Amino acid sequence: MSVVSVIGGQWGDEGKGKIVDYICRDIDLVARYQGGANAGHTVYINNKKIVLHQIPSGIIRENCDCILGNGMVVDPIGLVEEIKLLESFNIDVEDRMYIAFNSHIVTPFHKMIDKFSESKSKKKIGTTLKGIGPAYVDKYNRTGILAFDLLDHSNLNLKIQSKLSDLTSQYDNHDFDLKEIKDSLDKFKECCEKISKYIKDGFNLLHERYKSNSNILIEGAQGTMLDIDHGTYPYVTSSSPTSGGISTGLGFPGNQVNENIGIFKAYTTRVGEGPFPTELNDRFGEKLRKIGSEFGATTGRPRRCGWFDAVAARYSCKLNGFTKIALTKLDILDEFDEVLICNSYKIKGKEYSNFSEAQYYLNEVEPVFQHFPGWNESTYGKKSFEDLPENAKKYVLLLSNILETPIKIISTGPKRNQIISI
Repeated sequence: MSVVSVIGGQWGDEGKGKIVDYICRDIDLVARYQGGANAGHTVYINNKKIVLHQIPSGIIRENCDCILGNGMVVDPIGLVEEIKLLESFNIDVEDRMYIAFNSHIVTPFHKMIDKFSESKSKKKIGTTLKGIGPAYVDKYNRTGILAFDLLDHSNLNLKIQSKLSDLTSQYDNHDFDLKEIKDSLDKFKECCEKISKYIKDGFNLLHERYKSNSNILIEGAQGTMLDIDHGTYPYVTSSSPTSGGISTGLGFPGNQVNENIGIFKAYTTRVGEGPFPTELNDRFGEKLRKIGSEFGATTGRPRRCGWFDAVAARYSCKLNGFTKIALTKLDILDEFDEVLICNSYKIKGKEYSNFSEAQYYLNEVEPVFQHFPGWNESTYGKKSFEDLPENAKKYVLLLSNILETPIKIISTGPKRNQIISI
């Protein structure tokens, strides 16, 4: 029996979906503990890409059950679309998916408020406009709609009417299209009805599986640097993607997790606004974006690209207590003559190696780079560490040494079998 967590170590988009899919070969249950449809986990089935936003990618494995935990904010409309997508791949979710009673529900109101707030803000966050932030606001205002509420139609209708009343009282009529709201509510209610059969006691299931020595995988969405408490605030998500979010997001004690696996790209990317010390606004950044197909799985937005930020990555390893690392997209660096690693920051002439010291001065950071020779040889599809080019092996070992955490999994391409286990 083992309990393994998989957590993004950077700003999200590290390739968690593929790593979860890989680990799920031997997993009986996958539980996700935070976030919502603002996540995008990409895996390939028979060379066809499938992107899941809310359902854990473990659903692709036939004998694996999935929990959408109480720390999530669930979008019924998006969830129905995902179920249909899975059905098109002949993947059945019936009796395999559990939505926690106390997870919160994203409504059309939340999406409209999200869109309106971002358009009017002078300090844009760069949200996905999926209604995530407003849904979490309602949660902490104690005015949210729970998944449990979807099981009682009359109660749900009362809560929807209350939300509609609040919306019309707080905003001017010209801010929202009332017809659009009513049309979206019809679809929302229809989707609520469709997903209601999946609303079950996920808490007890998780603990019973643990008691029966099942293999369990716990996954987060987004990445450590977007954590509401420990990330680059205010340019963060509205939940805790770090290991600390596991206990609150699932009701599962963190001390029962045997392994914490951190997912890192071999370089760094970020979507949306906010500081990004190693960002490359030049031909190298564009080259990383082009070769790495760096476009958001949820929004399609081009990702900002930069060299590996070891300062932020060390902080992430400490914060999460990673026991090992999965390094993704190593093959994207194959065509670079030189690869750079940022091992410290310089701010107003003073050098910092600890992210926590520099965290609130990131816009003033001058990255201090360590230059490393590239390998100019393909790592694509390699399945053995010994088969990697010599400099690629040295790069992996150097990162492992800098982060003081062993790199045990290396992804060398987007396909399921393009992976190295050390």
